[in-house]
Amino acid sequence: MAQSPSGRETPTALRNRLLIPALVALVAGIGGFGLGLTHDDTVTALGALLFLPSAALLFGIVAKRHGVGPLRRSNRRSD
Repeated sequence: MAQSPSGRETPTALRNRLLIPALVALVAGIGGFGLGLTHDDTVTALGALLFLPSAALLFGIVAKRHGVGPLRRSNRRSD
């Protein structure tokens, strides 16, 4: 049975220093993609998409370290 995360885990995860570069990468990716689309610049739009996997990876690291969401640690052992 999975345990629900306590109220302390989420605020602790929000204070992690890895969230700053994750948010910067996310904003750069979305902003650059939008800028490329509005200026009809395909290379800029596609290049900006390269920031999104970095942002997802950093958010995943934070979630795994703090056991938030589907990435939380399980106490069960596999056989």
